[in-house]
Amino acid sequence: MEVSENFLQTAIDGIRAYINIVDKDYRIIFVNDAITKKLQKPRQSIVGKKCHEQLWKKDGPCENCVTPKVFETGQPQQILSWDTNVDGEKRCIEHFVFPIPNKQGHVEYAVEIFMDVTEKKLMEKEREEQRLELGKRIRELRHAYEELKSLQNQLLQAEKMASIGLLASSLAHELDTPLATISGYCELLMEDVHDEKALGKIKTISDQIAKCQNTVRNLLVFSRKSDSEKKEYNINTLITTILALVEHRLKINKINIHRTFDNQLPPLFIEGNQIQQVILNLVNNSVDALPNGGDLFIKTRKNIEEKSVEIVFEDTGTGIPEEYHSRIFEPFFTTKEQGKGTGLGLSICKDIISAHNGSIRLDRNSDKGARFIISLPCK
Repeated sequence: MEVSENFLQTAIDGIRAYINIVDKDYRIIFVNDAITKKLQKPRQSIVGKKCHEQLWKKDGPCENCVTPKVFETGQPQQILSWDTNVDGEKRCIEHFVFPIPNKQGHVEYAVEIFMDVTEKKLMEKEREEQRLELGKRIRELRHAYEELKSLQNQLLQAEKMASIGLLASSLAHELDTPLATISGYCELLMEDVHDEKALGKIKTISDQIAKCQNTVRNLLVFSRKSDSEKKEYNINTLITTILALVEHRLKINKINIHRTFDNQLPPLFIEGNQIQQVILNLVNNSVDALPNGGDLFIKTRKNIEEKSVEIVFEDTGTGIPEEYHSRIFEPFFTTKEQGKGTGLGLSICKDIISAHNGSIRLDRNSDKGARFIISLPCK
């Protein structure tokens, strides 16, 4: 028996984990060298004492101790917890408890094995934090990549628009002279022809030429480069010019325009082409929101209290879901299908209006579709 005990003691002393055996009263009857070295006490001064007093410096059993359950059930138990050791350090301890039954099968003793896994858990925590940080960086890179692609598409679109602008300007200049010539000859014909039926036909030709000339003038205005300086403009005139440019698109999309213009508005000191871009963006948004046709209401009015002119755009389209209201002016944010929008239209509108010391907002109380209100300062 003495040889067996010495053999068991020597074998267990070679294990780095903290191992002790306790009875039902939690009195220590055996400890290995790892515990004596940790407590810096001889084995004789530890054996016979309560485990919670010696190992954890507590007056009573530990709250998270699973040893009582081993005595109750006869089943091994395991728990992982953070505890304060005898040195006052907060450590992560893995606690294994195994039953030692007597000849009658009743649990008489329990083997407790404590493994300090603090460094392991800290490393796992650090790896998890690194994994989360890496995931965050990857998401940020993906988002940046998507923004870069959208910006690239926008730049390509801008290049196309610039080319279209040059082409429109060139065509307008090329068409202006022959249209003026035809118009002049129509006037001469109307002076020389006295047949009422023929005069009616010439008048129709003259009216259509006038419409062509008006379109050419609008193209010339819109294709000009951005004004280097602000000038005084009548906002009603700017809106009318843009509506003339998109008249055909509105017609084929079965969209009815309802204008309510205040003709007593003061002139605005603005960059005309930039404000026209805002108007065009909002009109195009309404067209996209009315795939089956509908109505677009445009109203101008003066806000005397705020000393500003307001432009109201309201359509009978699908509207903007409430959860998107706070994000619609963010760059690259769009509710349109992929490939049908860059998400920069409203962001550009906001930047332009802000540069004019004005404001643009979505009226959340609209009972129709989307309702945008632009406010620009006036004298």
